[in-house]
Order: sequence, then C-alpha cells, then structure tokens
Amino acid sequence: MPLPPLFSSDSLTRFVLEGIDLELEIGINAFELGKPQKVSLTVSVEVPDALCHIADSREGLLSGYDYNHVYDAIKQATSERVTLIEVLAQRIADLLLRNPEVRACEIKVMKYRMWPEVATVAVSIRRSQPPGLAHTQDRP
Repeated sequence: MPLPPLFSSDSLTRFVLEGIDLELEIGINAFELGKPQKVSLTVSVEVPDALCHIADSREGLLSGYDYNHVYDAIKQATSERVTLIEVLAQRIADLLLRNPEVRACEIKVMKYRMWPEVATVAVSIRRSQPPGLAHTQDRP
C-alpha cells in the first residue's frame, strides 16, 4: 500500500522579504518632486510546497523555487521612476506573476514622513494567478 503524500497538491509555502529599504524619487506633490524619499517594501510569494521539498544544496535548488527571483523583480520594478506607490506595488506583482510557479503574491509599499505628523503612508495589495492557470503549470 503506497504511503500518502507528505503534502497536498494545494499546499503552499510563503517566502517573505521584509524591510527592503530604498531611496526613491516617488510622489506627485510639489514637496516630493526632485528629492528621494525613504520607501520600505515587504514582498511575499506563495509557491507550491513541492518546490520546497528539495535537496539541501545548490543543486537541489535547481528543482525548487529560488527567492532571488523576488529580489530581482523588486530591482527591476524600481529601476524606472514611478509616481504612485500603488503603481509600484502592481509593477512588482506583475513581474512576480510572470512565473507560473508563483501562485500569489503580496506587496506592501510604505513611504515615511510624507507629512510631519504621519509616520507612514502605505498600500498593500494581494494578487494571484488566474484560476486554472496555476495548476496547469505545475512541474511534474
């Protein structure tokens, strides 16, 4: 009698990159133009659990999910000027979801001290693969 699988095909693992602090020229107000502001990102992706049941080695990672892709998407999305924090969040999500292994992602973008009495202004989005696409793209 075969053993049951260790994980369901619907089980997901979440990778989170927190406290990604950047200096970006971002914003539409006159006092924001022409000067970089501190922006902090938290970005997470959810991938099938099977991509994390791999050999504990560089070679094992070849059959798993490499979270360097998350960092690369952030760098690519911030390489061009963006005016709105919600657009930056969407750019990152769009780049992450190009990879069918990524089932869903969450992006939080925070700007600090836009006004003296407001610690942060933030936007948080969650995006996922369209129904059906994610499960048809699984690795064998």
